[in-house]
Amino acid sequence: MEQLQLHYVDLGVPRVMDLKHELSVGRTEGNDLILNHPSVSRKHARFELRGDNWWIVDLKSTNGVKLNGNLVTEAQVGAGDKLSVGSVLLDARAMPSVDFNADSMFDNPSGTVIRRISDFNSEFGLDINEALESKGPITRPPSQPGLREPAVSREKIFQVLVQVAKALLASEELQVVLTTVMDIIFRYLPVERGLIILFDEEGNPVPKLTKFIDGAEQQDIPISRTILKMVAQQQVALMTSNALEDARLLGGKSIAIHGIRSAMCVPLWNRQRVIGAVQVDSPIHIGSFTEEDLDLLTALANFAAVAIERAQLAEKIEEEKKIRSRMERYHSPAVVDEIVKGLISTESEVRSTDLSILFADISGFTPMSESKKPEEVAEFLSHFFSCAVESIFAYGGTLDKFIGDAVMAFFGAPMPQDDHADRAVLTGLMLQRMVNQWNVERAKTNLPPVKVRVGINSGLAVVGNVGTEKRVDYTVLGSSVNIASRLESGVAQPGQVVISQNTMDRIMGSFETESLGEFALKGLQQKMPVFAVTGTVGVGATPAPALQSTSTTR
Repeated sequence: MEQLQLHYVDLGVPRVMDLKHELSVGRTEGNDLILNHPSVSRKHARFELRGDNWWIVDLKSTNGVKLNGNLVTEAQVGAGDKLSVGSVLLDARAMPSVDFNADSMFDNPSGTVIRRISDFNSEFGLDINEALESKGPITRPPSQPGLREPAVSREKIFQVLVQVAKALLASEELQVVLTTVMDIIFRYLPVERGLIILFDEEGNPVPKLTKFIDGAEQQDIPISRTILKMVAQQQVALMTSNALEDARLLGGKSIAIHGIRSAMCVPLWNRQRVIGAVQVDSPIHIGSFTEEDLDLLTALANFAAVAIERAQLAEKIEEEKKIRSRMERYHSPAVVDEIVKGLISTESEVRSTDLSILFADISGFTPMSESKKPEEVAEFLSHFFSCAVESIFAYGGTLDKFIGDAVMAFFGAPMPQDDHADRAVLTGLMLQRMVNQWNVERAKTNLPPVKVRVGINSGLAVVGNVGTEKRVDYTVLGSSVNIASRLESGVAQPGQVVISQNTMDRIMGSFETESLGEFALKGLQQKMPVFAVTGTVGVGATPAPALQSTSTTR
């Protein structure tokens, strides 16, 4: 699979986004890539991975999608392609390419300088976090007796760091921070190639940004996993004045092939933790770097590490917001909190579990809607759906889908709920109460009353993400779902909440019920006892996210 990045400008700010998974593009919240421009539709386009190739698909947008100047409905995208989403330009580029190898360019003791980060910080008296958090001026600390005067001019380091702090505090976006760090390195140090690597959650090195001096050939940058491990574990900064000579002496073929001369590798270090590394080199000049440069790069990396961690935290918060936004369409706030915290998941494979399913629809909706304008029908349904969703979420249910004028919900997943049957029944009763209150308001304007049928069944069902590679829904499947649907459509009368024997057997609270007799439902060989729920006994009528189990009679 080709690793791609999308480079673009949004509200005057250069931005970069990795193409890692299916990615939606549009102007409004809820999209993975939000483009703030009036020419972009609310849901404009989508990037899809088909096999090993990326494709862009136009979602019937107003202003369309162009690939290299040509209007397309869908097209394969590769490195070097220019995309236009509305009037916003997206530049597809290959991800930074890095040659990880076992060769070390720092193994010649006579040509290598090793600098411990702890020594550096104590000599310079830098408190990076304090400097960044205060957002005030960085002051030069007095020299301390007994410590060697560093090779680098202290004055130069602090002049540079003032600029660094200002630049890094200006943004909390990770890619902007990384680009700013690399730009500063190229401005103050004689480097020709640069690379920033961050460690993922498993500790694996991930190339995040490469930069080459203008006019240089952009090729793979070699870096030794051994050196990365040494930099991270021992927290040291390294410099070699002639890596090519070291490589010849030590048989490092990759270093020789890439022709590296001078090189530095320093850790991105913050609060005793290394989150990555910065490597810079020069393929042409011997002895390009001095100890002064090594100290300056080390200081820059220390500041950068704090800003990068802040940006990563901001990214994580933004991702949680996106998760919450998506989940709030289906789950109650309490369930969403659990999902965001990672305590429960809707990403797992499908599983079989015991739960309760609820169907509700409007009696006589079709003839009612025929006499209304489309906008009136939409407003009418919106009010009904609002009542249904409020009732479902009040008892921790999961909204499955809207089906015409019907609503489907289930209880007991993704969060296990021992009292899922009670929750479903209380939801049905609350919905009927809310519809009755709505009818009081409708009567004031001589509008006919709305009648709703509710059917509930409990039992084993398959729950999880079901669909195709392009689209999945978190839903439930099985005969238990079909029975609930048929109870609502074939048994329940307008204004009724009916439940199956299966639900009756699982009710933990106390409800007023009356037997409706036995009904033959499609797909079942035997008739099924059905009950109408008329009220509650011993269970509060108000929403209660955590119902208490009782043993009183039903």
